[in-house]
Amino acid sequence: MSEQPNNKVPSLAEWTKSLKQFPLQQEYINKLIVNYFVRAGYKEAAEAFMQESNAKPTIDLQSLDTRAQIVELIRNGNALEAAHLIEKFFPGVLGADHLLKFQLLRLHVIELIRTGCLEGALLFAQTLPFDGAEHTPEMRDEIERTLMLLIFENPLRCPFGALLEQSHRDKVARTFSETVLKQTNDRLPLAEVDHLFKLVLWCQEELTKGKVQFIKMKNIATALLELE
Repeated sequence: MSEQPNNKVPSLAEWTKSLKQFPLQQEYINKLIVNYFVRAGYKEAAEAFMQESNAKPTIDLQSLDTRAQIVELIRNGNALEAAHLIEKFFPGVLGADHLLKFQLLRLHVIELIRTGCLEGALLFAQTLPFDGAEHTPEMRDEIERTLMLLIFENPLRCPFGALLEQSHRDKVARTFSETVLKQTNDRLPLAEVDHLFKLVLWCQEELTKGKVQFIKMKNIATALLELE
């Protein structure tokens, strides 16, 4: 009699052992990490990682210093100074990307509220230099949310108090980085990582279609293998 195929699902230990027969190339992982740091504008992190791992980014480093300086300004809440440097070193970006321009001006209003300059924040918000075509309903809603901070004695207790957290500054900084990368036709910081995630999901789907017994990686974020 011919030998019957083994349809038994391997144990987690057996599957992990099998995966170790195909080790990842550390050089590729290092390039993935350093490219992310460069694209996201993390200059110090990129330089430290390059020194530690001897990895070289596969993308242009020419504008990293300027981008990193602007990113740092935004993360420190210096929105108008950042906008000035963007106009100087990346001319046309703010004119082409109305959302980035709006986010920087809105961040300035938020920073005025943070420092207690409520009258200045209200005045600046009322004179935001947007024409009718650029001033979308979504932007008006965001301005209203921002001005809600003025109503509360403690703005952090406002339903939109998260605007005063560091995470909002970081969000605006990411928008700037992604806008510049799009202008230079470069990939976004997480593009390569997203591609790997999609590749894992595609491979698992193909294995399932072929009725191959394997242990799925159900949680991509943790990369943990889980039994059904």
